[in-house]
Amino acid sequence: MSVDSTHPDYDKLSQEWRLVSASVSGSREIKKLRTNVLPKPEDYSSEDGLPNDRRYRSYLERAVYTNFTGRTKNGLLGAAFRQGPKIDMPQGLDYLIDDADGTGQSIEQLSKDILGSLFSSGREPLLVDYPNVPDGLSREEEASINPKAHIIRYGADSLINWKTQNVSGVQMLILAVLRESRDISSDEFAVNSESQFRVLRLSGGVYTQQLYTLDAKTGKYAGGEVFMPRQAGGSPFNFIPLFVVGAQNNDISVDDIPLADIANLNVGHFRNSADLEENCFIHGQLTLGVTSDLAPEQWEIQNPNGVRVGAPVGHYLGTNGGFTSVQAQPNQLADKLMERKETQMRAIGAKMIEQRGGNQTAEAARIDAGGESSVLSDLVGNVEEAIQRCIEWAGLFMGVEVSNSKDVFSMNRSFFEEGVDPQMVMAAIQLSDRAVIGKTDLMDVARKAKFIRDSRTDEEVRAETDTLNPLE
Repeated sequence: MSVDSTHPDYDKLSQEWRLVSASVSGSREIKKLRTNVLPKPEDYSSEDGLPNDRRYRSYLERAVYTNFTGRTKNGLLGAAFRQGPKIDMPQGLDYLIDDADGTGQSIEQLSKDILGSLFSSGREPLLVDYPNVPDGLSREEEASINPKAHIIRYGADSLINWKTQNVSGVQMLILAVLRESRDISSDEFAVNSESQFRVLRLSGGVYTQQLYTLDAKTGKYAGGEVFMPRQAGGSPFNFIPLFVVGAQNNDISVDDIPLADIANLNVGHFRNSADLEENCFIHGQLTLGVTSDLAPEQWEIQNPNGVRVGAPVGHYLGTNGGFTSVQAQPNQLADKLMERKETQMRAIGAKMIEQRGGNQTAEAARIDAGGESSVLSDLVGNVEEAIQRCIEWAGLFMGVEVSNSKDVFSMNRSFFEEGVDPQMVMAAIQLSDRAVIGKTDLMDVARKAKFIRDSRTDEEVRAETDTLNPLE
């Protein structure tokens, strides 16, 4: 098998990744999929023995794609990042705050992009990598180059193959093949690229990389030099620093796509639209019938321009001539089908946000609160864990110890504004008066109730209130 061979699980999901990704992107990408999303009606297959693609193109172009899938993704992403993540990066890794991936993208934006891709793919591979510094350089020479570890994103369709092995009771990744794109243009203004493959291996407990590029002579992919990424102290890695973020679990297995159900309904909605528009185009126009006792020769003499429809024109139809017209009556079946799918899509989108579980007593809700979470909360938690782990691995490259990655990076879990009722405010004031809770606790309640702006710190509030006499 060659390096571009794909894993069986990859083959199962590749078409669905493409469909959901196109559904999120919108009408242009959906229509590029043509018959994969909008089958060609049987009577469009041929015309006089030739492919009748022109009629199908009209059928496709008239169809209207309403992007419910993309709007759902944007809404969920907006809820997750209603408040930005909390970041307390240790010195030596603080460059990741503004340049997490080596292209100048901040770590907040990187986490947002990861979560956005996770909605439409169910997995997002992240490789923590370090420039391949030539051997033999002193630490001073290496420092002058100023290499840094970064977190590199790969799309779900880029991780084409992988293998795991049980090592001392732990299932470890021992092979990962990442498809990349490299520019092969000789002209600075031309855009021409081809695939290359980065192979990550764990052999004999040592992590290595090897790059495979296309050999123009043989037409096959050939591997280049094997190199060994090293930690700051010079020791090799005993694991592959590739973190695969999942929709359910953060492991190498392929998870279901969170937006797949909405995307499939959205495609069905698109098909209904195609049929509705086609029906209106063909049957919605007036069909005219003409009767006349004139002979064909007489008809041509009396009506040299044929029959034209409209008030300004007149026709001689003979003694017993007449007009009849037929027009299709309104048919709301396609509209009803589209409305039903819109309702289903809204319901599925809401289920991704609301807590799991049906109606329950207040006590049952309290007991289950710790284990209850929404799909969105699960995804946010998986992205948060991925970023935390990648920061730890970057620290191994850079010689920076990350004692507690949970304090270094944490994401928002309050997806919607939580109101505070007046009774809670009064209870907090009473507890503060009785010295049961402190001023900081009281200010937290006031901030939730929007009595204090989020931008104001506790110190600013104290400095101002200490100068005031509440009785004046």
